Amino acid sequence: MENLSAENSLRIITETIERSRNAIAKNTGKPLILWGALVTLTSIIIWALWAKTGSPMWNLLWFAMTAIGAIGTYFITRNQDKVPESETKRILGCVWKWFGFFAVGLYALLWVAALILYAQGDSSVVTINLSLILSLMMGLCGAISGAVMKMKSVTAASVVATILAVLLVLLVPNGSPLQILSFAILGLIALVIPGVIFQKKTTK
Repeated sequence: MENLSAENSLRIITETIERSRNAIAKNTGKPLILWGALVTLTSIIIWALWAKTGSPMWNLLWFAMTAIGAIGTYFITRNQDKVPESETKRILGCVWKWFGFFAVGLYALLWVAALILYAQGDSSVVTINLSLILSLMMGLCGAISGAVMKMKSVTAASVVATILAVLLVLLVPNGSPLQILSFAILGLIALVIPGVIFQKKTTK
C-alpha cells in the first residue's frame, strides 16, 4: 500500500509538472512568434536604413520595437488562462528578465561612457561589438529555455541560430550594417520557430 501511494504520488507530481509545462508553452508560443517577427523585421529595417544613410543612429529603433512588442504582448496574453506558479515558470521568467536587463543596460552604459568622454573633451568613439555579445546572450537564453522546458528542438534551434549569427558577425567587418542582420537570424530561428513548436505542442 505504501509503494502504491508512493507511485501514485510520483505520478501526480509528474503529471502536474507536465501540465505546468504545457500551460507555459501555450502562453509562450504566440509572444515568442510576435517578438521573433518584430526582431527580424526591425533588424532588416535598421540594416536597410543604416546602409542607405551610413548612420548607426537607426539602432534607436530597437527602443520603438520594444514598446510595440510590450503592447502587442499585453493584448495577446490578456485573455490567456493564468499559469499556476511553478519553478519552471519562475526560471523562464528570470532568464528573459535578466537578458532584457543586461541587454538594455549594456546599450545604456555605452551612451553613458560616450557622454563622459565627451564631457572630458575626448572625441574618441566607444567601440564594442554589441551584436556579438547580444547574439551570444540571446542564444544562451533560448537554449536554457528549451532545456528547462525539456524541448530539445527549441534548444537545438537556439544553438543553430547562435552559430549562424555569430559567424555572420565574425565574418563581416566590425561596424558594418550587415552585422545587425545577426538579429534577423536569431529572431527567425531562435524565437519564431520555437514559438511555432510551442504552439504545435499545445494543439496536440
